[in-house]
Amino acid sequence: MKIQTIGGAAQDIFMHYNGTEIMTLVKQQKHTSFMLFESGEKVEIDDVVYKTGGGATNSAVSFKRMGIAASCFCKVGNDPAGQDILNMLNTESIDTKSIKVSQSHKTATSFIVNSLEGDYTIFAYRGANGFIESDEIPWSDIKNASQFYITSLSHNSAQILPTIAEFAKKNQIPVAINPGISQLTKGTLKLKESLANIDTLILNSHEAKMFMFALTQSDQSYKKALECSTSTKLCGLNMESENAYLLQTPITYENMYFSLQNFFKEVLKMGPKIVVVTNGKNGVYAATSDETLFHPSLKAKVINSVGAGDAFGSCFVASLMHGYDIPTSLKHGIINSSSVLEHIGAKDGLLTYEALLVKAKLVPNLIQQLKPMPQ
Repeated sequence: MKIQTIGGAAQDIFMHYNGTEIMTLVKQQKHTSFMLFESGEKVEIDDVVYKTGGGATNSAVSFKRMGIAASCFCKVGNDPAGQDILNMLNTESIDTKSIKVSQSHKTATSFIVNSLEGDYTIFAYRGANGFIESDEIPWSDIKNASQFYITSLSHNSAQILPTIAEFAKKNQIPVAINPGISQLTKGTLKLKESLANIDTLILNSHEAKMFMFALTQSDQSYKKALECSTSTKLCGLNMESENAYLLQTPITYENMYFSLQNFFKEVLKMGPKIVVVTNGKNGVYAATSDETLFHPSLKAKVINSVGAGDAFGSCFVASLMHGYDIPTSLKHGIINSSSVLEHIGAKDGLLTYEALLVKAKLVPNLIQQLKPMPQ
């Protein structure tokens, strides 16, 4: 087996500051938290840590540790940060020959400020990530992959998604995608166009609601299909856990109320066979044409949440590649992401395949299959 990851690469600079104050505003049942810094103040930080990041590199390392040969396609600048990324990937025995080095754009950089709760705010410079061209992709090399795993394609790079998806379909290569916010909002039509050639779509709950809203703005028919009332009995499902509340209560955004179950239904119509929505500490949902599944999160000592989504998505797909069913793959993904939460950086906590299987034996079966309520 061989995985081809496609997407972003970045230098992550973690700035540790224990004095961050948080203000929470409540508007229409939505709680939004803001980090507060006094204007004009010089803020002294406690530590600074340099790591490599970006969805394509994070997922490539994850797949390799899962025992799957990995090749990474991304774009970095001709600078020390770009060289650090290449060195790291080579150390992890990941194929880097397809990576492009830009002479005109710097390597993407993220400045990450943590909160006391382990959450974060990111100042992101997209750099070379935003300027991947179709003719830079080594088509003859990547056609040998067993699976494509596409992460965020920002800025102009979002335009190449349909071309990649069509190429994969033509060459009978399954595609999983974990897109970024810009693809879900500004590149909505490109993503929608590509879904016919995509097998697995993975989003977090914020990305899902952004995509729902973007769909309603691009096509009014989706407004009727996705919107719901404010009733708490949304989906006609028997629920064993209150943690699965995204299927019990509306998802609100911009004065609109959405149903996650309707979202699953509409996206599955577009082409994907599996649609996954993660919801942080409140678990993860997966839907196919036959069933909707929920798996609660596991307890973790959260130090940092950067990269947890990449850890989940890549491990979920890697488990499917290893032949596991969807419930087991969800469990594996959550175990891997929980490990990343307990480390600084997106890669340090990524588990090896052997370590994952050991941990999996210690975790009980928590999967819930959500069944229709009796009429």
